[in-house]
Formats: sequence, C-alpha cells, structure tokens
Amino acid sequence: MLGLSEATLTLVKRLASHYDRYMVREATPRLTAAGLASHLSHLASKDTRLTVEVGGRSAAGRPIHRVTFGQGQRRVLMWTQMHGDEPTATLAVLDLLAALVEFPQDAALNRILREVQVCILPMLNPDGAEVFQRRTAQGIDLNRDARHLRTPEARLLKRTHDDFVPDFAFNLHDQNPRYTAGDSHRLTAMAFLAPAHDASGKDNMARRRAKRLAAAMVQMLTPYIDGYMARFDDTHEPRSFGDAMQGWGTSVVLVESGGWRNDPEKTYLRQLNAVVLLGALHAIAGDECDAVEATAYEALPPNTSYFYDLIFESATLDFGPSLPPIVADIAINVSNHWQSTPVDAIRGRVMDVGDLRDYDAGERWSLDGRAVPGHDFHIEAEVDVDALRAMAQPVQPS
Repeated sequence: MLGLSEATLTLVKRLASHYDRYMVREATPRLTAAGLASHLSHLASKDTRLTVEVGGRSAAGRPIHRVTFGQGQRRVLMWTQMHGDEPTATLAVLDLLAALVEFPQDAALNRILREVQVCILPMLNPDGAEVFQRRTAQGIDLNRDARHLRTPEARLLKRTHDDFVPDFAFNLHDQNPRYTAGDSHRLTAMAFLAPAHDASGKDNMARRRAKRLAAAMVQMLTPYIDGYMARFDDTHEPRSFGDAMQGWGTSVVLVESGGWRNDPEKTYLRQLNAVVLLGALHAIAGDECDAVEATAYEALPPNTSYFYDLIFESATLDFGPSLPPIVADIAINVSNHWQSTPVDAIRGRVMDVGDLRDYDAGERWSLDGRAVPGHDFHIEAEVDVDALRAMAQPVQPS
C-alpha cells in the first residue's frame, strides 16, 4: 500500500475495531435538524476543540450547522445529506466527532487536529431530512444548483467553500442500495468518484489529487469490503457541486454509501464512513496521498444494476383467452429500505419480467408450476409480496 503510513493503517484498524465505543447510537436514519442540533451541542460541550455554530438557514428557516475543528494548514471541507433521504454520512460524521471526543489522547487523532483544519456542513438539506425526501422544500435537487445558486442551501455551500478555501472536499451521499460492482453481482457497498471538472473528461491538477485520495480510501477499506466497491459514473455534470469545485481547484471525492446484505439501515456502511474519513484526514495530515498511485481508484469496476430485492422464478403468467401463457421470472423491489426490508414488506413494485437468471436478489423464490394473472404483473405494477411468498418455495443461494 505505497504511500499510506503504518500509522494511518493502524488508525483505521483501531477505529474499526472500537466502533462500539464511539458510535452515537441514539442517532438513526430518520434524524431531523432538531435531533442533529442536540447531538452536536452535546458533543461540543464535551470537547472544546469542536466548534458548532449555525452557518445559515434552509428555505424553510431550519438551521444548517457548521462544525469546525483542527488548527492545521491543510483544509478539508465535508458536507452531508444535500439529498434529504440520504442520511448515512450525517450519522457517520456524528460518529467521527464522537471518536475525537472519546479518544482525546490518541496520537493519530491529535495529529489530525494539529495538521488539518476541517469544516463540516452536516445535513445541508434539513427541510428534505424533515420529511425524508430527496429535494429541498422548494422542490429543487440541491446537487443541481451549483451553477445558478438559486437555493439558500446552495448559496451557503458556495459561500462556505469560498470563505474556507479548502484543499480537499468530501461530497457524501447515499446511492441506490441495489447497485452492483461491475458484473460481479455483488452489492456496491461504497462507490467513489473524482468528478470531471469539465466535459472533456481530462484531469486537471485538482482531479489528479482527488484520484489519489480516492485510491488511498479504497486501500483503507479493502480489508473490509474488497470486491464490494465501485466507481460512480464520471459523466461531467456542470450543475453538480463536486464537478464545479473540481474546476475551482478543490480536490473533491464523492463517496456514495450503497447497500449491504441484511443491513437496511446501513449500520456497517456508516461505521466504514466514519473510519475511512478519519483515515483520510490522517493521510492528508501527513501528505501521504502525494505518494499514492491512482490505480486502486481507476481499477474499480463501474456501478451496474444486477440486483433486485426479490426475484420470483419460473412463474406462469396467465393472460386468459386473449394471449397464450408464458413462463418468466419476476423481479420486485420494495420501496422503503429505511423502514422495512424485503423480509417484512407487504407491497412491492414489479421492475422486470423475463429471463432473470443472471441477476441476484435479496430473496429468490420459485413459482415453478404456479400460475399468476399475467395482466397484474406489468412493469411498475404494485403487487402483494406476501401473497406471492405464500404461493412460492424459497430458493437457497447457490
């Protein structure tokens, strides 16, 4: 792992093994701005090295907090939950701050505080978080407002960037938990992107540095999710903050938390976010990324879609006298992964019908020899999952 010091790798391992000591357990995926404020206030009251203030307000008047720590020359900006229904990194940031509080004598963490200055905007879209929706209260996708800055939340992020002048930035998101890593059919646990700064797709200095940082993070996570990481689509999006900041000279890494089996609230991915962000800060503190090759990032497979929540195999679709019956597989997704899992879901939506042998699923069931009304299983149809399970036989993973 060229470029990463033993101290960085040891810190990552130590933080991963002691996560239960600093996880903010009371913080859950449905955290609101009021709950976030309470947690931040509590952490800041226990450690004077943390500064928490209201950096601005959302369109509906909710506070958007700004958390700072560290005294170093290297500057790092992070923001989370610009999409209101993507809370994993917000929770991870609370855990990150709690780790600083819990281990005040840790030499590696104290090196971060000496060498790096960090500014975090957790829950940039508190109005969306309040009702658990992607967009702002004004109906805008905040990550498509970097060009015109028409929302107060986007203006706050731009102003924070310009005032703070970061060397590095982390744009922290959740992605669809059904993405897979290349053609492996393994769920993408985390996807990374060093965004393109313009439509040419060529690297500028900021992007090259971002690729090395992303490669370092991949190396840190390899012991935990090797084979479950991917590259996010790098098509240039001029309205996105990551792409824009790369053009402004800040090295930006997009981190997308995806899916992990039997972990609908992404607790494991939350842990890995906290661990790898602190590991990345330690690597930045020692300028370790300058010696890291971008290969580990560039070799990541792309995000693909080879996964559904449930697949019912070999159903006979009966269309009555109007059409001949046909045998096909049925893929179904359950809409809300934060409140339910496929195992206790009642309703689902048909995503595909046909030969789905090459796709993986959280659950596989066989309907071999059983007929279902074909007209009820068109794409996007809502179906009773429990009724289908009652008709089917579970298929054991191969």
